[in-house]
Amino acid sequence: MALIKALETQSGAMRLLLYLTKGPSYVTLILKETDIPNIQLLRSVDLLLDLKLIQKKVDGSTYPKRNIITLTNKGKQIALRVKEIEGILKEP
Repeated sequence: MALIKALETQSGAMRLLLYLTKGPSYVTLILKETDIPNIQLLRSVDLLLDLKLIQKKVDGSTYPKRNIITLTNKGKQIALRVKEIEGILKEP
């Protein structure tokens, strides 16, 4: 229950999981393409890293360097279930 509570209390975590189902991304792009405020996004990234639902890798081929964020296998499983729940909620 404590892990679910952690996801519930961090606004933006579920939206970040859903967003990452499209593939790897980086913070600046996520901020542009979602309605997650900056501080909430950074806290969500920290939480999801702690829960091992995402991983962060440095892309040194760009300047400035970018932190690429991807779903882990466990993160993909959870994100797909959240996506399924969202689909059910959209049904009439």
